[in-house]
Amino acid sequence: MADNTHHDDAIARTGQDMGALFDQFFESIETLRLNRTQPAASDVNATIANISSNLWAPRIESHEDEHNITIRAWLPDVPSSQIRIDTGTHGRLKIYGERNSQVVYESGTDRITERQLGQIEKSIPLPPEALVDQITALDDGPCLVITVPKAAKADNGA
Repeated sequence: MADNTHHDDAIARTGQDMGALFDQFFESIETLRLNRTQPAASDVNATIANISSNLWAPRIESHEDEHNITIRAWLPDVPSSQIRIDTGTHGRLKIYGERNSQVVYESGTDRITERQLGQIEKSIPLPPEALVDQITALDDGPCLVITVPKAAKADNGA
């Protein structure tokens, strides 16, 4: 009988310890919530865009030879009108895109609408010899193919 009492006491202490742990956890979350300052609207938009980007990461492949850098970005459900390429940041090529697709499933009287929303922003480093003013892009179905020509390297040999 003493063995069961010890066992019951251990269970009761564990329950109390877990209760205290949960209380501390939720109190700390509540404290953070109450002490939080309201972010500016631009910060909220940037945060939402960042979260969206992290939730949907398109596959990007890059191949470089002595004449070109070829970048392939798989952007399914992103119309070419929603894709923008920016080379304004020195040494970087940025790809921006936004998808907004909808699929409707119907079965008898049931109708389900599934939407896929998301923004991407991918930044790809470019070497100093990249000729950003000569970049070409080709929309090849779900794949965007970007070609970045490179300046010919001077022959330093004698």
